Amino acid sequence: MSNHISAKFFGFVYSPVPSEVFSGRLPDLTNRLRRYLPRHEPHTISGFRLQVNESGVATQQINESHQELHMVDAQGLWGVKVGNTGVSFSASNYVSFEDSVTYIEEIVAIIAEVLEIYYFSRVSLRNINLFGLLPGEDNRFQDIQDESYWGRQEFETLQDGFVCNGASTRHEYFSHDYQTQIQLASGVVLRKQSYIPQDEWDIWKLRGGIPVQNESDAMLLIDINGTRSEAPMNVPDQQNNVTEYRWEHVRRSFELLHEVVNSVYFDITIKD
Repeated sequence: MSNHISAKFFGFVYSPVPSEVFSGRLPDLTNRLRRYLPRHEPHTISGFRLQVNESGVATQQINESHQELHMVDAQGLWGVKVGNTGVSFSASNYVSFEDSVTYIEEIVAIIAEVLEIYYFSRVSLRNINLFGLLPGEDNRFQDIQDESYWGRQEFETLQDGFVCNGASTRHEYFSHDYQTQIQLASGVVLRKQSYIPQDEWDIWKLRGGIPVQNESDAMLLIDINGTRSEAPMNVPDQQNNVTEYRWEHVRRSFELLHEVVNSVYFDITIKD
């Protein structure tokens, strides 16, 4: 099987820790995690209110804000963002699922102890895949089963003076029990453009810089983003239900989600 993963993301959402408790325990949490993640900085996310009037649209900063702890390992492979409602992990290169889950278990064990995590509501797994151009082609890509479906869509009106690099497809899927959601999107990344989602740039800056695509004039990006919730997302009286935190429960949710995300990748790519 071909492997085109250029970045991986994992998420673990737990029941909210009161903001004042989270802020008070950040020093201890930082100290406990710095063995694994020596580069770190606090990060404050401020709230904004959108105002629309006759003069136009304006944003106003409001007092609502929350803190996050951003940390990166010595090699820059793993980045971790810890907040009072969850933790996200990013890997800057391919790491096997088993190795990833083993690493995440070590970090989550410390977070759960320091922040006193008792329940969790969902996990997520996201793979950013990059595919190079076929030799001599400008809109067909390697290892893809249906190149015309994933390639750029050209329109006569936009032929001159425009370059298409937007998403050629975006779909959302739910399992029949409404506990698993898959978002599937694609786009073309031109030379010197970044393939990292913009809301993750802050953790890549802590690594040392935001990577860009420099392998060819264009590469196909396929983003497979999965979420598994502990309760049905479409049942109002159950959708906020949570599960008692035990690592074996979290791991099982990751495993179920991994099976689906991998199957989607198999459907998209050419079999060896």
